[in-house]
Amino acid sequence: MKTIKTILFFGILIVNLISSPSFSQSTTEKENTLKTAKLLQSRLDSVTTKQLIPGATLSVRFKDGTKISLASGLSDVENKTPMKPDAVMFSGSVGKTYVAAVVLKLYEKGLIDLKAKATDYLKDEPWFLKIPNAADITVEMLLNHTAGVPEYVYHTEVWQAMKDNPDKVWTVEERLSFVYADPPSNAPGKGWAYADSHYLVLGLIIEKITGKTYYDVLRDYILKPCKLKQTVPSDKRTIPGLIPGYTGMPEQFLLPRKMLNNNLFAFNPQMEWTGGGLATTVSDLTLWATQLYGGDVLKPESKKLMFTPAPFKTILPEGAGYGLGCFIGKTNGRLYYGHSGFMPGYITIVQYIPEYGISIAFQFNTDGPERGFSPDRFFNVLKKVVLENMVK
Repeated sequence: MKTIKTILFFGILIVNLISSPSFSQSTTEKENTLKTAKLLQSRLDSVTTKQLIPGATLSVRFKDGTKISLASGLSDVENKTPMKPDAVMFSGSVGKTYVAAVVLKLYEKGLIDLKAKATDYLKDEPWFLKIPNAADITVEMLLNHTAGVPEYVYHTEVWQAMKDNPDKVWTVEERLSFVYADPPSNAPGKGWAYADSHYLVLGLIIEKITGKTYYDVLRDYILKPCKLKQTVPSDKRTIPGLIPGYTGMPEQFLLPRKMLNNNLFAFNPQMEWTGGGLATTVSDLTLWATQLYGGDVLKPESKKLMFTPAPFKTILPEGAGYGLGCFIGKTNGRLYYGHSGFMPGYITIVQYIPEYGISIAFQFNTDGPERGFSPDRFFNVLKKVVLENMVK
């Protein structure tokens, strides 16, 4: 493949990449923003030109509403299609932040008790008691991954079933039936083990309480009020605007390396549901992070709950803790809230730095970058550029 060239021309950065709804930046501030954008573009280009990843998008949103949107590399390697800043990609487990927000909105309305047992809401689902720990887990344990329900996606049979029937529409019972015979990851509330399984149960509880589909509740509670116009359910194999992703683990997942062909994804992403379940852009991700962590989507009491990590060691980068659908971590002593996400062919990282009211989102279209490329370390490089040049 030929060397990948940047798709953005710096002579029009102000028009295409930097926007401020208030146009309130001083000349010096605009110069700093332009300088920061150029430095960030250079960092992105440094990994795409070396072909460590096919392509990437980046959004940085500041407290005053100013936004930087960048792209580098290719969205479609075979067709040599340049990446665009508004490219749509699956955001993987970042979708859990929306699920947690919905649950906390229901909590604020008095419709759900975080300390209640899951069985209180799932009495008409007798199969649920077959799940390890089912009788004793609470809503809060599901939210912070201390419920101990095993991870269903670790079963090869799941991926074989998707290969055999890529159009299959999965029920929660079908997904979780794979863990019936598995030992629990930990006793209820006595340890931490990340699992999409926890959030599938939360999705079912949301639907039981509201009498609506999860995506309808999400639209009414979050997507419409927050004006997340580029964020859509990943509930079918054709997603408008979705760019190809490239998996580095085709053997493990029984999938083709290129995950999107003729606008058809390799399997029905509906299987992810409330374990993730969304396709979006980096611009919408920073808009969401700014409103969730720094805005008034949730009441202060609810945000305090979200930002309280479970009292157990995790395996998250930088030793981050896990609250209610939220990473709580520090980079060089500086606090951040956020989440990362994986979907075959795509990686997403989004963080909000409360000290400065800055949101940063980074996506790229492979889950198997070349050796020497660490998404978390590279994200910290980008974050350092932003803070060193935009924060006084």
